[in-house]
Amino acid sequence: MYAATSWGYRHPYICTGVRIAAGIWNLVLGSLLLSHGYRWGVALFATAALIFWAAYILARGKSECQAQ
Repeated sequence: MYAATSWGYRHPYICTGVRIAAGIWNLVLGSLLLSHGYRWGVALFATAALIFWAAYILARGKSECQAQ
């Protein structure tokens, strides 16, 4: 994953937890915006999907390194 920093590679569990928290925040905020009629809240759902994907890739990369 190219968006991860060297600190993120050294501490993948903390980074993954922060990314999951950010993704959940985007889902909550997007839901609130959509419930109040703001259609651009849908963009936050797409952002959350990208954040969750990045967290998955980072966590998967760490588990593959430990298996070797």
